[in-house]
Amino acid sequence: MADSPPRPNVLTIPAGAAFLPTLARGLLDGDVVPGFAPRGDPIALADATIYLPTRRAARGLRDAFLEALDGRATLLPRIAPLGDVDEDLALADPLDEADAELPPSAAPLERRLTLARLVSKFAESLDRSALRLGPAHGPLVPSTAADAIHLAGELETLIDAIETEEVDVGALDALTPGEHDQYWAITQAFLRVALRAWPEHVEANGRLDPSRRRRLQLDAAARRAREARGPVIAAGSTGSAPATRRLIEAIATHSQGAVVLPGFDVDGLDDSSWTLLLEGDGPGLYGHPQRGLARLVRALGLARSEIRTLGDVSAPLKARARVAADALRPAETTDAWGSRPPGAGTVAAALAGVTLVDAPHPRGEAAAIAVALREAIATPGRTAALVTPDRDLAARVAAELERWDIAIDDSAGRALASTPAGALLRLAAETALDPRPQAVLTLLRAPACRLAGAHQRAVDTLDVAILRSPVPGAGLDGIARALAPDADVSLRGPAKRFDAHDRAAALDLVERLGHALGPLAACATEREVGLPRLVAALAHAYEALSEGAESDDAEAVSVFLEELAEAAGAGDPIAPDAFPGVIEALMAGRVVRPPRDRHPRLRILGPLEARLIRVDRMVLGGLNEGAWPPVPQADPWINRPLRQQLGLAPPERRIGLSAHDFSQGLGADEVVLTRARKAGGAPTIPSRWLQRLAAVAGGAAHDAAQARGARLVALAEQLDATPRDPPPRPPEPRPALDRRPAQLSVTAVETWLRDPYAIYARYILKLEELGDVGPEPGPAELGQAIHGALEAFAKADVALNASDARDRLMAFGRNAFGPLLERDDAKTLWWPRFEAIADWALDFHRARTIEASHVEMTGRFRFATVAGRDFTLTARADRIDVLEDGTFSFLDYKTGQTPGIKEILAGFAPQLPLEGAILREGGFETLGAGVIGELALIRLIGRDPGGEVVDIRGRTESPDEIAQKALARFREVVDRFENPDEPYRSLSHPKFIARPQGPYGHLARVKEWSSTGGASEGDAE
Repeated sequence: MADSPPRPNVLTIPAGAAFLPTLARGLLDGDVVPGFAPRGDPIALADATIYLPTRRAARGLRDAFLEALDGRATLLPRIAPLGDVDEDLALADPLDEADAELPPSAAPLERRLTLARLVSKFAESLDRSALRLGPAHGPLVPSTAADAIHLAGELETLIDAIETEEVDVGALDALTPGEHDQYWAITQAFLRVALRAWPEHVEANGRLDPSRRRRLQLDAAARRAREARGPVIAAGSTGSAPATRRLIEAIATHSQGAVVLPGFDVDGLDDSSWTLLLEGDGPGLYGHPQRGLARLVRALGLARSEIRTLGDVSAPLKARARVAADALRPAETTDAWGSRPPGAGTVAAALAGVTLVDAPHPRGEAAAIAVALREAIATPGRTAALVTPDRDLAARVAAELERWDIAIDDSAGRALASTPAGALLRLAAETALDPRPQAVLTLLRAPACRLAGAHQRAVDTLDVAILRSPVPGAGLDGIARALAPDADVSLRGPAKRFDAHDRAAALDLVERLGHALGPLAACATEREVGLPRLVAALAHAYEALSEGAESDDAEAVSVFLEELAEAAGAGDPIAPDAFPGVIEALMAGRVVRPPRDRHPRLRILGPLEARLIRVDRMVLGGLNEGAWPPVPQADPWINRPLRQQLGLAPPERRIGLSAHDFSQGLGADEVVLTRARKAGGAPTIPSRWLQRLAAVAGGAAHDAAQARGARLVALAEQLDATPRDPPPRPPEPRPALDRRPAQLSVTAVETWLRDPYAIYARYILKLEELGDVGPEPGPAELGQAIHGALEAFAKADVALNASDARDRLMAFGRNAFGPLLERDDAKTLWWPRFEAIADWALDFHRARTIEASHVEMTGRFRFATVAGRDFTLTARADRIDVLEDGTFSFLDYKTGQTPGIKEILAGFAPQLPLEGAILREGGFETLGAGVIGELALIRLIGRDPGGEVVDIRGRTESPDEIAQKALARFREVVDRFENPDEPYRSLSHPKFIARPQGPYGHLARVKEWSSTGGASEGDAE
C-alpha cells in the first residue's frame, strides 16, 4: 500500500509574539520543521529555504537569526521575498529567482505607454455625438495624453488582477451588464482588444507581462518546493493569490515543509462565526481580518484546531487578542456582544497597554504621535513605530519630530515628483515649452537648479529688475532684450539697486538657460512631436540645469530618464504642451527611499510592512473611515456586478487585509491608537474598528485608555504653548529727527496724511514694494502710454487746428504704446479708448484760450521747519497753462480713479493744490511766481464722452486760496513731524484710503490690531 501524503504542516505565531525572532528560535530548536533542529550545526541551516512577504522582513529575519545564535558563525538559510500583488508590492523579481527559462518582464514605462496608446486609439474611435455621451456617462474618454496615461494605469491594475486571480479573459464575452448595455458594449469591445493585444505585444518582443511572469515564477517556485531536499518554509504570507496558495500548499505538504501564518485565530472567535467566515458571502465578510486565512487553511484540508501555535504571549496580550476578536466579529453575529460580553477583568487586562488619542485636528494628531514616539525612545533600548496608510500624517509626524532633531525612517519613501530633482525635471519641461516669467523664476530658484551657481545676484537681478514689470516680448528672447545694454528699460524702485554689471550677469544666465532649454523649446511650435525626441531634449535640459548633481533623488531621476528613453518608442506622438503632464503622470508612484542615517529605534511603516515587525510601542495612526480602512476604489473599466460575474475579488477584500494588519498591530505591549476629529474643517468618522472596540470594551478601562490619550494631546499642545500676549497695538515708530525725511513729492504727501507709517517704511526704512512676477500690462501701463502720447504731442507744439493734428497725435500714441499694440487686448480695447481720448482732448484744448502751455514741468519749494531744518516739496506737473488774464491753470490728467472734490478741499488729496502753491512761491523757475486761476482734474475716460473736466474750487474759495490753504496745512504737518516724539502711526485716516492695507499693511500688522480693537489716536476721523 502506497504511503499517504503527509498532513500539511501549518503553524501560526500570535499577534502578541515577535514574529521574526519567534520564527528564528522555533526553526533553530526544531519546533517549526519536525526533525530539523540546526542550532548546534553551523552548516545545516544553509539547507533551508524561507519565503517571506517583503524584503524588509527578509532583512529582519537575518538579524533575528544572528541574535538567536549569539553571533556564532553560521551559514544562514536562503531567504527570498514573496511579495503579494494584491498588497500593492512591486512586481519586479519578487522571488529573487534566476528563472532563466522565463523571458524578462516588460519594462514598467513601456507597459504604461503601450496601454496608453491603446486607450488613446479607443478614445479616437468613439463617435460621441452619435452615442449622445455626456462627460459623466458612458465609456471613459481621456481628454489629454496625461489622462490616457492615468487610465492606462487603471488598466494595468485590471490586467494585474486578471493575471493574479487567474481569470479567463474569454469570460468577458459572456458578461451581461443589464442597464447601460450600450456603454458597456463599447468598453467590452475595447477590453477584448486590449487584454489580448498587450500579451501579444510583449510576446512578440520576447518578454512577459510583469504580473504573468510573477505568477509563472510562483508556480516555478512551487515546483522547486516539491522537489526540494532541504527544509522549505513560507512565513508571514496570507496566501491571497492563487499562485501563492499553490506555493504554500506545496510547502505545507513537503516532508520538511512548514507554513507559518501571521496571527491566525486559533480560539478567539466562536465556532458559529468561524463557520460563517468559511461558508458565507458578502462584502462584510470579505472585510473580516480572518477571512483570507480561514479559507487558506480550509483549502489546505485542515481544521482550525490542527494549526499549531508557535511562541508564547503574556496574559494581557491574550486578553487583548480575545477582546479584539470579539470586537471584529462578523456583523451577523454581533448579537453575542450582549449575550456573551467579555468580563471586566479581561477588558481591563486587554486595554491596560492601550492608549486612545482623539485629537482635534490632523496637526494635533501628528504632534501627539510625535510625543508618543519621543517618549518611547527616552528609555534606552526601547523601540517605537508609527504604522499608517495616511501619507500626509506620516509626513506631518516626521516634521514634528524634527523639533528634537530626530530623522525618522519612512519605509514608503518620498514621491519622486516632490523631491528637489523631480521638481526640477517637471519645471524644466514646463518652462521650456511655456517660458512665462513665473516659470523662469521658479526654475532658476529651484533648490536642485545649479545653473546660476554662485551668481545668485544674477537671479535677483532678473527677479527684481526685469520680471516684475511687463517684459517687452515673449519668452526668453523678450527677457534677453530687456537685459541688453541698449534696452530702453527704465529702472524704478528696488530695481535701481542693480547696475550694468548685474544686468550683464543676468543676461549671461538667460543665454545659458536658453541653451539648456533650447532643444525642448524648439518643439513648442510643432503640432505633434515624437516622445523619444521630447525625452532626449528633456534629459539634455535636466543635465544642464543640475550640472550632474549627485544625490538620491538625482540618481532616481537619472534612472527614470534612462528607462523613459528606452520605452519612449512605445508612446504616440503628442502635442508639446501636453508633455509636462505626461512626465508628471509617468513619475506618479515612483518614490525615493530615505538615506540610512535615520534614528535606529524609530520608523514609519506601512500596514503590510509592519505585519511582521515587533516594537515596544506601536502607534496605529489615521484611524478614520476612508483612511484606515480605506474606501474601496471603484474600477473605472468594470463595475462591481461585472467584476463579480468575471470572477474578480470584490474591493472589500482589501478591507479584510487592512483589518488583519490592524489586529496584528494590537499585539505590541504598548499600543497607541490615534485619530483626528476633524480634517479639512469637516468632522470625521472614527474607524469602524475603533467603534467596535468601544462597543465591546466600553467602560472604566476604555475611559482610562482615553485619559492616557488626552495626556498625550495635552503634552503636544504644550509644545507650542506660549504666554498669551496682550492685544496688539498699532505701531508707533518714533525715529530720530535726522532720520526723518527732509524732502517729499506732492504725490507722497497724500500718503503721509492718510497713512504716516507708509512714509516711515518707504523713506526711513527704505523698503520698497515688489510687484508681481510677470504682470500683465494693466491700467498703469495704459496710463503711462496715454500720458506719454499727450506729453509728446504737446512738446511737439503741433497746431491744434492743423489738418494733420489728429494724425500726429495718433502717431505719438502708436509710439507711446509701442509693443503693447502687439497684444490683442490692447488693439481691441485700449487703442479704441485712446482714440476716443485723443479726439476729446483735441476738442477740449481747441476750445481753450491760453497764452502758453508747459508740460511735465518740475518744481520745488524749500522752506525752514520749526526745528530749523530745510524741507523741500517737489512736484512734476502734467500741464500748466498761462491764461489770458495772466493767471495759471494746473491740469492733472487721470486715467484711473480720481479723488473727489470733498477729499481735495478737506486736504486729504492735496497734490494739485500743492503744485499750485509751489508756483505761487516761484518754485517753477522759468514761470516765476503767480496767481492760480484754475485747478482741474482731467478724467480721460475713453468712452462716451472721451473725457471729463473736474474743476476744483470751493463755494467761497478761489483756486488761488485753495492752493494757499493747502500749503499752510502741509507746513503744519511738516512741523508736527519735526517733533521726535511724534509717531508715524498706521492708517491715521483710513476712511480716505482706497487700499487700506497698502504695500506696508502686513508690516504694520493691520489685520491683527484692527481685529482686536486696537486703533491709532488719529482714527477718530
